[in-house]
This record gives sequence, structure tokens and C-alpha cells, in this order.
Amino acid sequence: MPSDFKIRTAEPQDRPVLVKLMEMLQDVESEFHPNRPSGSQIGNEHFAYLEEIVKKQDGQIYVAQSEERIIGFVVCFVEELDEGDLHVVEKERKYGYISDLYVLPTTRARGVGTALMTAAENWFIDLKLEVVRVGLLCSNERAAMFYRKAGYQPYEIVYEKHL
Repeated sequence: MPSDFKIRTAEPQDRPVLVKLMEMLQDVESEFHPNRPSGSQIGNEHFAYLEEIVKKQDGQIYVAQSEERIIGFVVCFVEELDEGDLHVVEKERKYGYISDLYVLPTTRARGVGTALMTAAENWFIDLKLEVVRVGLLCSNERAAMFYRKAGYQPYEIVYEKHL
């Protein structure tokens, strides 16, 4: 199937659209867990935070564009465990992290998410990293299936209990 979109690095003029997409992603996550505020409450501030992390931690923001419309994005950056994490082998203490991935629902099942993930993975390959991690809410079964299909497997599970 020929693709009708391209993947490129985000540019400053993309920011308003990316904030809107971040709000949409946050609204989806708020359906999965009650501790997630609505996108309109935090979209702009959270995206600004991610922009800073990307600058400080050797990251990238990629967008999927179809004609002139941005239809998805991925945020990725490098994480590094500290000396307290000796229980992890040294070569895996520095790894790529995909913090956010979102594709407009009307444009899903066309390879957009896979192409965005590939762009992030290629960035990490260029940085000579050997491991990529991605986090998701455990009740987001659609995302879990997508990541498994992309070759990811569970790494850590965090349990919580409200007191």
C-alpha cells in the first residue's frame, strides 16, 4: 500500500497543532485512568515540558504529515539510569525512551504509527543505543497490541494501591 504521508522532524510552526494533538492524547489517557486530567487542562504546559526534555536529553519530535495536515507525532529522548541502578547491565543503562505517540483516529491502520516508531528507533540507532522503551497505561490494550506487533515486550510492571 503506497503511503500518503511523510515523516519529518517537527518545526516550530507545528507547535499549535502538536499541542492540540497532545490534548487529544491526554483525553484518551484520561479515559484509562482517573489520575489523568483533561487535555485542555495540561496540553500546552505538558508539551512545553516535553520540548525541554527533548532539548536536554538528545531527543526528537517527529510528525506524520499528509498533504499539509499533521496527522500524528512521536516524542522520543534518551534516558540514563544513575549509579544506583547497578542491577541493570551497563550497556542498557542508557536507552531510548518514547514518551508519547499519537495518531489521529481517522488516519489509523495506515502505517502512520509504525512509521513514527521507526523514525524514533532510527534516531536511537544513530545514537548507538541498543534498547528502546515505551510506557503506557496498563488498561490501554490497543496500545499494548500495537507495541507488541512492533516487537516490544513488557519490561517492568508497576502496581499501585490507593490508601
